[in-house]
Amino acid sequence: MTRLIVRDTSVMTCTDESVQEHVDVEVEAGRIVGLRPAGRAVEPGTTVIDGAGHTLLPGLLDAHVHMALIGPAGDHGDGSWISHVLRVKDVIEDTLLEGFTTVRDAGGLDPAFARAVDAGQIRGPKILPSGSVISQIGGHGDLREAHEAVHRGASIPGLVARPEVVNGADEVRRVAREQLRKGATQLKMFTSGGVLSPTDHWTHSQFQFDEIRAAVEVAQAWGTYVLAHCHSEAALMQVITAGVRSIEHGSQVNDEIADEMLRRDVWLVPTLQILGIIEADPALTPDQRTDINQIIEGSRRAVRIASAKGVGIGSGSDLVGPDQTGRGLEIALKAELMGAAKAILSATRDNARLMRLQDSVGTIEAGKRADLVLVAGSPLDDVKLLANGANLPVVIRGGEIVKDTAGMAHDSDS
Repeated sequence: MTRLIVRDTSVMTCTDESVQEHVDVEVEAGRIVGLRPAGRAVEPGTTVIDGAGHTLLPGLLDAHVHMALIGPAGDHGDGSWISHVLRVKDVIEDTLLEGFTTVRDAGGLDPAFARAVDAGQIRGPKILPSGSVISQIGGHGDLREAHEAVHRGASIPGLVARPEVVNGADEVRRVAREQLRKGATQLKMFTSGGVLSPTDHWTHSQFQFDEIRAAVEVAQAWGTYVLAHCHSEAALMQVITAGVRSIEHGSQVNDEIADEMLRRDVWLVPTLQILGIIEADPALTPDQRTDINQIIEGSRRAVRIASAKGVGIGSGSDLVGPDQTGRGLEIALKAELMGAAKAILSATRDNARLMRLQDSVGTIEAGKRADLVLVAGSPLDDVKLLANGANLPVVIRGGEIVKDTAGMAHDSDS
């Protein structure tokens, strides 16, 4: 398939918040050729998708996924390795079918899976893997209970990327270089505690400045960056001044912190969807329930503050466990705080900018890779349409139709 037209559709190019009506979008050799008014003749041999009543968006991007954390506890699970690989493959493929054509894995997925997608062995989104998350001893990635001395397993290169637990700037440099050597496209650090950590608290600052700075310098030398799991105010100010590119979660971002993020071009990737899932867990202790409620309240406030200040806001679902469907709900939850248009832009244009992919994806413009999704209806009027993959009957990645549940594509000669 070399030539494709999505005909007579509404188009949100995501270069801004506007929608163009009755437009044909032309694709050739995997790239967007351009947009034109609907109604012109179609060349023979062109594949046509009739988009009337639908809205065409750029392929969605998710900046915070964990596609290998498929265990019920949000870990790699305890099944056989062959079952692990097959389940991760399913998650990758399902993510594409829900309209996400590019994702940034925020830890746990070995870069070999990203290479398998690039090689065509798995039909999935473009994956930017972070490899193993870097954690301090006793940090959010140290999965030992307090009575345990030995870690529960090491990474297996080419298969599974477990957290790397380190101490000191030199060890940070070593494991950072190892992740990049293995194929990580950026580095991930745990720089504060988390609600479900066995031995820390979400308000704790983790790593010292020189340790975080060591990872940033290694990443910069490789032409990439660090993303940081971070909650508390003290931890946030430390990672911002250390030079990280994006803050994941960021539940305690306040006016002062947002001003500093804006000044230093540090992005916020709130993860609202997973917070609701954690809140609904009946196994939470009373203290954990108090903690998650504080984080939910703080996260919503942080999004409002950051949006009002003009801080770059990405979109990340942070789903873990065996069921990772419905990633688009994150966009709808964010829309409650910043409006539907800005929420959609956060998962398209802005995520592309965050991931430094703005020259190739994130908007519908001539020359961009033809990653496109067709939505049944208007997501600006009902953004919850994006929360259910059934509302996206057509998904196109690199000019190839990878999903057409309604049989909308046909040859121009037919």
